[in-house]
Amino acid sequence: SEDGQKVFNDWIFLEEVNAVNIVVQTAEGKFVVFKQYKYAVPGETFSPVGGFVDDGEHPWTSAKREVLEELGLGSSATLERVNTNFGNRDDRFRNDPKRMRNVVIDIIQHDAIQPTFDEFDIPEGHIPTSDDPDWVFLGRYRTAVNRGGGFTYLYLLKNAVPLLPNGGSELYAGTGDDEQQSIMHLSVHEVFDF
Repeated sequence: SEDGQKVFNDWIFLEEVNAVNIVVQTAEGKFVVFKQYKYAVPGETFSPVGGFVDDGEHPWTSAKREVLEELGLGSSATLERVNTNFGNRDDRFRNDPKRMRNVVIDIIQHDAIQPTFDEFDIPEGHIPTSDDPDWVFLGRYRTAVNRGGGFTYLYLLKNAVPLLPNGGSELYAGTGDDEQQSIMHLSVHEVFDF
């Protein structure tokens, strides 16, 4: 019950895994979304990037990982770290999507921060420093509040740039989702027309 004094034996309560959703806007001002079909939703849908928060992972790290895996994009600060890491390596290495993905994942994991928790022991999603100013934490909410749904952490990635070969384009082969989907680049007007 709301006051914590009663137990309802016939009330379904399920603790779900926390998740992230990310609004991605390219340096050209386009919003990147998926046009897709999902198993549990009839018809065609449009969706932002999103996914689950891994155990022990800060939601912001999850957001960076999901944008990389699903779109091959990231922030200019991450791109700068990738270029510094690669130095003068030849283009064969840089054009190998699998090797590049592994390097960028390593950089994201190296930059990962430990999750922090609020007074209710719920992970916070705040971005602690300003060394990656293109990332903005928009807040969190709990899905299916009365049923124990997980928290969804919302982020905005401004000025997104390709980190992997073909990142952000129809040619990019994202990982993580098996449903049929295509990458769309929408203007602000197109977003509001939905």
